[in-house]
Amino acid sequence: MLHIQDPIFTRSYSTHEALINTCSSSIAGYGAFAFASATGVELLFNDEVFDALLERGEYSLVLGIDEITNAACLESLDRIQQRRPSLNVQAFLHDEPSLFHPKFSFFKNEEDLGSLIVGSGNLTLGGLRKNREGFAVIELEQDQTRAIESYWSSWLAESGDRLRPISDDLVIQKVRQNQLRRRAGVVRRVEREEESESPEVVASGAADLDSEWSFSASSKVLFAEIPRSGDRWKQANFDVGTFQEFFGAIPGDNSQRVLLRNVNADGTLAHVEVRQSVSVKSQNYRFELDAASGISYPDTGKPIGIFVQVSTRVFLYHLFLPGDSHYETLVAWMDENWDGRADRMKRIVAQISDVESMINETVFSQYKGW
Repeated sequence: MLHIQDPIFTRSYSTHEALINTCSSSIAGYGAFAFASATGVELLFNDEVFDALLERGEYSLVLGIDEITNAACLESLDRIQQRRPSLNVQAFLHDEPSLFHPKFSFFKNEEDLGSLIVGSGNLTLGGLRKNREGFAVIELEQDQTRAIESYWSSWLAESGDRLRPISDDLVIQKVRQNQLRRRAGVVRRVEREEESESPEVVASGAADLDSEWSFSASSKVLFAEIPRSGDRWKQANFDVGTFQEFFGAIPGDNSQRVLLRNVNADGTLAHVEVRQSVSVKSQNYRFELDAASGISYPDTGKPIGIFVQVSTRVFLYHLFLPGDSHYETLVAWMDENWDGRADRMKRIVAQISDVESMINETVFSQYKGW
């Protein structure tokens, strides 16, 4: 089945979602990717579904280090390997005048039935979620699965002298050179678009400005009052229209992954929140928001969440509470522009270009991509 990952395509399906859904019933897998970033590998391998695969089975990754892949990425992979030794990662180290450039992943289940995902996306946020990519998910019968495993094993055997542990000194030296080249600006346009993550920031473990999370003037933005929901307002409820048309979720399908990232008050980014799009029989459609953790629901006034679309099912957000800077301005704007019933939670979707002056006054201004 062919799939297209495209931020403006209504039927967009991401490489990340395909990998997660395909591995959910698998006991083993392997893959090869040209480039990776810390954000990308954490997004995939720390997902609870992929982690369950690593707990019951194994996964082998051959990773290219010709470009993009940096020390922060290897450090993230090392941490994941320490937690899950069933993840085996080898770097492809060579000195030929060509790139190691594959992008595929294979999984098999207990019945030796397999699935092969082949496409254009790398293990970066761009490749997995944000860039325009194409890929195919191919279902395999037992004989095809066994033939592919044999073929893969033959390639590994013949590539043995080029496959190194990610802790190898020559591998570490090569990815450090990648970082130095990036700092010096010696990088091709396609590679700049593939991954613009700051190596110093990720290596230190601190959240900071990250141009991968920039948005455009044509991006959609949601202004939403957040209901109390008893004592669980962290589990923010939305109406079905907002859930489906803005967040891109499908009611009844909890397999999708929505990525949320809170913009802190100082403009830095918190960790990536990977959320299932939860819909229940009560017709509540909700996402959990870490930014609301430990904060009591206000006695007067409703929290207002601003959600800015970065890509399909990928969003920056910030929660504004009574007393916060800009809160009263937001309340007044929503009162003026809400055309729904007075007894309903206000939810207003706009285009960034139409509310740019207001966005410029908030924490989102640093992530404008123009």
